[in-house]
Amino acid sequence: MTVFVSMLRGVNVGGHGSVKAGELTALYESLGFADVRAVLQSGNVIFRSNLGARKQLTVRIAQELERRLGLTIEVLVRTLEEIAMIVDRGPILAEPKDRSKLLVMFLGAVPDARATASLLKQHAGPEVIEPRGPEIYLYYPNGIGRSKLSGAFIESKLGVPGTARNWNTLTKLLAVGREIEQGEPRPRPGQRR
Repeated sequence: MTVFVSMLRGVNVGGHGSVKAGELTALYESLGFADVRAVLQSGNVIFRSNLGARKQLTVRIAQELERRLGLTIEVLVRTLEEIAMIVDRGPILAEPKDRSKLLVMFLGAVPDARATASLLKQHAGPEVIEPRGPEIYLYYPNGIGRSKLSGAFIESKLGVPGTARNWNTLTKLLAVGREIEQGEPRPRPGQRR
């Protein structure tokens, strides 16, 4: 079984899309996923699945979130190995002096090259934007709080939905995913070993 990391866009942010970890865990288990763990109250769920098609996983999770919780939420899924590669390679353009100001924005698809070029051309900084396929490394040297480079701005320029996670969250997701990967798979509720 493959270990996957799903990230829900806009969950438990600013009082919107509030979902408890227990609700998420139960929802994912109801879909037949194993070793389900909700991580850090911000819409991150790690699980095992035999399904290999990311699109199929994304659609199933999104449909169940809407059906059971009434939430229309963008779901982004990556394998644990993809998360490991993102963390291992890190940004190239500018080595961040402060990793707490580094984020990775996960996109629903690889954006059009012209849209990416336009985003880079229109942005004057001081933030560093480093696109890498369906992810973008973002470094906010002055912090994200007052920056005009918001996720909504990036999405509007690229025409692709996305959700960002800070570096500490990514390393936590990787650590929890590795624990699941190294442990013996737990059966789903009602399933015998």
